[in-house]
Amino acid sequence: MKKSILFILLLSFLYQSTSSIWIITSFYINQDYIAKNICINRFDAIPVCNGKCFLEKELSADAEKEQQIPNIKNKEVHPLFLQVINYKPVTAYIQAFTQIDYPEYTSNFILSKLVFSVFQPPEFV
Repeated sequence: MKKSILFILLLSFLYQSTSSIWIITSFYINQDYIAKNICINRFDAIPVCNGKCFLEKELSADAEKEQQIPNIKNKEVHPLFLQVINYKPVTAYIQAFTQIDYPEYTSNFILSKLVFSVFQPPEFV
């Protein structure tokens, strides 16, 4: 179920970002039908545009639709809160750091005393 919803959303975003390509592709696939039935200049004695007026109208409508979509990237960001931190360097309380020696960690689960000369991995002949 989640995969199908994700796939549908992915296809819708893909269609939205490449809508002008789909409009141009559908125009060239159906250019004969558009020139004969939908074109504004279809009743002229010699039609010159061959449906390109319809293509221009569709592309301009698509461009207007894209302009109406808000651009989320350019929105102004308002911080939720503002905290001013006054930083004053304190030099009087600097302590000399010494290295601390920790005891060696030992456990029954760590295998440190293995004999590696006994184990030989298989060789290719």
